[in-house]
Amino acid sequence: MIDAVIRSGGKQYRVHAGSVLDVATLDAAPGSRVELREVLLVSDGDKVTVGNPTVADALVVAEVVEHGKGRKVISFKYKAKTRYRRKRGHRQGFTKLSVKEIRHGDAVATAPERRAAPPEPEPAAPAPRRRARAQAPAEAPAVEPALEEAPKPAPRRRTRAQATPEPAAEAKAAPRRRARASKTQE
Repeated sequence: MIDAVIRSGGKQYRVHAGSVLDVATLDAAPGSRVELREVLLVSDGDKVTVGNPTVADALVVAEVVEHGKGRKVISFKYKAKTRYRRKRGHRQGFTKLSVKEIRHGDAVATAPERRAAPPEPEPAAPAPRRRARAQAPAEAPAVEPALEEAPKPAPRRRTRAQATPEPAAEAKAAPRRRARASKTQE
């Protein structure tokens, strides 16, 4: 399996045949093929070729899957006590690439072709609903009157004064302290 390190949009990506990656927006229509010639490193098993700065006879062929925008990033500037606030949002554009093959000299690594999945069978149409006929029973079943229990009354709400119990009379009185004898009385 051949791996490669490519440069696109000022960033480096490690790819192999069949990998999918998001790069900075490229000027190519979805479905078209793109040749990435900035290959910095190629690894074929134990053999590694490092470019100076790029590998001369290496090429990565990728197919443009789609274009899109990343998640929103908020830029917020704020200065305290001066009523200065600036809020801006930004969504960075990207191009999704699917690597089809990596060429290095005579060696070519291609992505395995994906077989199309067999089409799923369509779900069967639901059976039409039939209306139940309202039929009166021939004989009404004998029903014994059930013994009904009296409904329980709803719990009463208490006021705050009722909710907290009164302290006992003995605990209510504060303990008395002995008066200190002042020096003047002696």
